[in-house]
Amino acid sequence: MSPLSAVFGHASLSALSTGLALFALLLALLQFSGSSRIHNHCSAVQNDGWWVDTRALVWQPAGCTLHKYTTHDLRTCLAPTGDAASAVISEQIVFIGDSTMRNKYYALARLINPDYVAAINNTKAHSDLSVGWPAIGGPVARFIWDPYLTTPQTRAILSPSNTSSPASGRAPKVVVVGSGAWFLRNAEDVGGLQAWRRSIDWLAERLHSAGHIEHAYVSPVTGVVPELLTPERRRTLTPPAIDTMNEYMAAIDLPVFSAWAKMAEGAPHETLDGLHYSNALNDRAVGLLLNRVCNPAVVSRGARPPLHTTCCFAYPAPGWYARAAALLTAAAVPLMLLLRRLAKRPIAQAMPSAETVRQMAVFGAVLLLMYTCDRTPLFAKLHKHFDARVFALLCSLALAAGVAGWEEDPAAGAGFLGRRQTDEWKGWMQIAILVYHLLNASTVAAIYNPVRMLVAMYLFMTGYGHCSFFYAKGDYGLRRLTAVLLRTNVLAVGLAYMMGTSYMDYYFAPLSSAWVLVVWATMRVASARNKDAGWVVWAKLAASAWLMWLVNTLHLWPFGVLERVFGVHWSQREWEFRFGVDIFIVYVGMAVALVRMRHGAQLQAHARWPQMQRWAVVASLAALVWYFWFELTRADKYAYNAWHAYVSPLAVLAFVVLRNATPYLRTHSSSVFRYAGVISLELFIAQFHLFLAADTKAVLVLVHPRLWFVNLAFVTVVFVGMCKLLATASGAIAAWLMATPQPQAQQQQGGGGDIAMAELGHGGEDSASTARPALDRLASEPPVVLRVIRLFYRLVLHSLAVRWVVGIAVLLAINKHYDD
Repeated sequence: MSPLSAVFGHASLSALSTGLALFALLLALLQFSGSSRIHNHCSAVQNDGWWVDTRALVWQPAGCTLHKYTTHDLRTCLAPTGDAASAVISEQIVFIGDSTMRNKYYALARLINPDYVAAINNTKAHSDLSVGWPAIGGPVARFIWDPYLTTPQTRAILSPSNTSSPASGRAPKVVVVGSGAWFLRNAEDVGGLQAWRRSIDWLAERLHSAGHIEHAYVSPVTGVVPELLTPERRRTLTPPAIDTMNEYMAAIDLPVFSAWAKMAEGAPHETLDGLHYSNALNDRAVGLLLNRVCNPAVVSRGARPPLHTTCCFAYPAPGWYARAAALLTAAAVPLMLLLRRLAKRPIAQAMPSAETVRQMAVFGAVLLLMYTCDRTPLFAKLHKHFDARVFALLCSLALAAGVAGWEEDPAAGAGFLGRRQTDEWKGWMQIAILVYHLLNASTVAAIYNPVRMLVAMYLFMTGYGHCSFFYAKGDYGLRRLTAVLLRTNVLAVGLAYMMGTSYMDYYFAPLSSAWVLVVWATMRVASARNKDAGWVVWAKLAASAWLMWLVNTLHLWPFGVLERVFGVHWSQREWEFRFGVDIFIVYVGMAVALVRMRHGAQLQAHARWPQMQRWAVVASLAALVWYFWFELTRADKYAYNAWHAYVSPLAVLAFVVLRNATPYLRTHSSSVFRYAGVISLELFIAQFHLFLAADTKAVLVLVHPRLWFVNLAFVTVVFVGMCKLLATASGAIAAWLMATPQPQAQQQQGGGGDIAMAELGHGGEDSASTARPALDRLASEPPVVLRVIRLFYRLVLHSLAVRWVVGIAVLLAINKHYDD
């Protein structure tokens, strides 16, 4: 065993990842107080955050993800309870203060009515303003010019005895007050810091008793960039004076929106005059305000997965499936003890073994961990953001780890597309996909296009592996097919119910399952002719490809029937895209498998075989160079997608040829990549809620939001270890559902792929169940009631067609109930 094999051993990694997961849970619980502001990160939105990209102005609150507001969202938020017709024209947000407050008012006005700002260019700078909905009118938001907080309008709005805004006849929902710069600029006339302090003390008194205002905030005094200020402003607007003002407001416990000050401090390039900041920055600032104010009504109310926004968000209560899973997982230990006591009794044979129950408990526990990470506020979530340097660094680290694990394969695992090679192939592709999702690289076409090719490579292996099995074994029974489909879908189906998502969200499981069925049906029809030397098998491939293209092109998938009859809401458009974009590559894999198995020996014995190999390598290198030129020169990823189904076979075949170009390459592989490849199915599906969060739309934080790389390393260890546990548990569950004997079950538990069906056992019925006639077994098992139960159990167990129909019907019925 190599040193890397020892490091990545099953027991050590699983134990380490479990320990780290428990540590993360304990750390999160210690920070979990009774304050709802901490639970939903509202305080973080208001007070803490940083720029993750100062060029694109991507703001990250500490521990949560923001919602990007639209005009429709605003109408939902700003409409108070009552008559809807009058709700949308009532004043809801009031800004009071100087020009910094006016700029934030303008940012909100642009969202309410994009044409508003252009229409008021001739308005005096130091005047009150208001904005209403397009074509409706009425004051929705208002700005009051009052840099000293002395106007009657300000006093009236903030007075505890006043319960309405003069402009609308009802109390505003949000009041934001900002003052300070004018006191410094005109210190000799108005009294400077002392006068400002008296105004702030009055404001604090009013806000502490302003129960009629739902949301009241104070803007910090905006930081300045001294070198950009005019000489007069530079003399009066000094950073020490501004810091003194902000510190005083924090000391008297005013509801200061401190994040605005951090925004300005972190983006000095967004100001031209050193005092007033750009429209883009003010848009981000108002976006924070709207997340703080509106998320409970807009995002939290009736929220259903995927939960993209976690700032100021009230997570929904666990559904019945999650509660049932928690109950069953908790009951696993006493059930194991009971089974051990009943181990020698006949009734225990009709129940899962203690080891199977333990694996079920592990499966349920990991799913509960994923639920806790992604469906509760216990752990922080961060926005994903692409950084080319970080992307290159992570890819380089992964490549270095793969090279360090390079080792010679035993003879049994070597050869053209052997199991160890395909495991390695799946492993490095899955690592690349994880990095791609982590950094939101789908926004970069030059990266999206090759990653789309990785999916094609997975499907190529699906066609190659399953076609090889069917051709070699000739086993087209439902038992083997069911075993493969169960193994592929146990985790995806479990998560769909646990997380309240859709089965189609974990798109690789349904996509792989559909293609397994297509390969099975293609090889099953006229299967007796598969090994003929004639053209039948090639005609079947061509007919199957044409039929699948026709079904996808003419929208013949039965999604509408599923929705009308069972209430299953799956996006047919999304499915047709994912199925159609790689619609030919599976058949290419099948064709390669048939050529290898039917003509491989003759080709290698050909006198010109060495020459053909050399030309194949040259052509493959040229094909890869052409492919990267082609994908880099497309206008965008949508233009590339139109060509992907036709160019992907060239790149995939080129890689296959180059990976097997020499005996050395065929007999060596990377143990690190193989390790990831064995659990690639779990790595792909579990990343939705453990490695990432918010159904892959955010990054999960188990340590601290600021420690990005430390958190990545921590989460990666937990994630990989949990996936290894899931792979073993999924194999055990699938084996139990198939009533596979224990030796075969142990073989199944280690695998996470769907490539080599031959490793799932032999076709036909369980030999133990057919060793004696059914009547002999029935006569030897008293009492009568138990014999009848056992007979019925075995009948259902081995009638796979019946179990298919019943199982799918039950899943669809439960899905409809759950979806309601």
